Amino acid sequence: MDKTILIVDDEPSIRNLLDRMISRWGYDVQQACDGLDALSVLDANPDIRLVLSDLRMPHCNGLEFMQRALQKYKREFEFIVLTGDGEKHDAVQAMRMGAREFLDKPIDRADLEQAIQSAQERLQQSDQEQAKMRKLEVANLQQARFLDEADEQLIDRLAVIAQYRDVETAEHCVRVGLNAELLARLAGLDLHTQHLVRLAGVLHDIGKIGIPDNILFKEGPLSFEEFEIMKRHTDIGYSMLTGSGTELIDTAACIAKTHHERWDGTGYNDGLYQEETPIFGRLVTIADVYDALRSKRRYKPAFSHLEAVKIITQGDGRTDPNHFDPKLLNLFREHHHRFAEVYDSMPDEAI
Repeated sequence: MDKTILIVDDEPSIRNLLDRMISRWGYDVQQACDGLDALSVLDANPDIRLVLSDLRMPHCNGLEFMQRALQKYKREFEFIVLTGDGEKHDAVQAMRMGAREFLDKPIDRADLEQAIQSAQERLQQSDQEQAKMRKLEVANLQQARFLDEADEQLIDRLAVIAQYRDVETAEHCVRVGLNAELLARLAGLDLHTQHLVRLAGVLHDIGKIGIPDNILFKEGPLSFEEFEIMKRHTDIGYSMLTGSGTELIDTAACIAKTHHERWDGTGYNDGLYQEETPIFGRLVTIADVYDALRSKRRYKPAFSHLEAVKIITQGDGRTDPNHFDPKLLNLFREHHHRFAEVYDSMPDEAI
């Protein structure tokens, strides 16, 4: 810790007397004749944190100097205030501003030495506490990074589990995440949101693990009763993922729950209307519908890119543009070729 002390007083004789005493105790000393001069000294000496200051000085008095120093510099100060007759009110004000000690003139040598020693001990203790806090912050950051990596690995493992159940192809899951990320980027959302939706979007259909095989793998359209059971996959996925306490897995739970909601309120399972559906669900809805249209399924052929774009933007009796967030739909319409690039770069069975 720096052992330089700044003495601020407009009387040279007092400054020099204090300088001689303090120097004998092993401290380096800087002098200033008023508050403005003291600020210049602090500018040139960023390690000075212990200040002995008179209160009544020309140009910039002790209180003004303290106020400016505290506002200007991002460091912790210990102020010892030197007071004369009739300055008790100002000394009290200085204490309210953060001064921890005040000494009456003429200065008693023993009192001064004790005040400086106490101030040094407080600064040292503060430095130790801040060092502990920095270590704790580093440890917390490292732990957070470890947990983020663990979450990402968990996402990957769950996606593999879903793939082995043949819920969806691995390619479909990854493409949905990538196109949801693309849409988030086009919408001007922050990088963190883009990252979350890409990773969490992979698990949008994880709840289909809980759907009976005779419905999940049925050739041809589902009956009304079968579709009602199929719709439960959103709640199943949410139940599987919710409550983790980690942002990534909780985002995946949100997406699993809401990616079949529709802007016009006709989706399932909660019939959420417009922005009642979280942004993650609205992003994945468009990405999922586009990829599902492009992909061959047991119950439908694959559509071309332009056919899929037309169905999403104009409707086909089953899909309707009113199902989608209009701002996101406009971005999809304007940049649809970029969604095709993602699909074409990762055809089924490419992963």
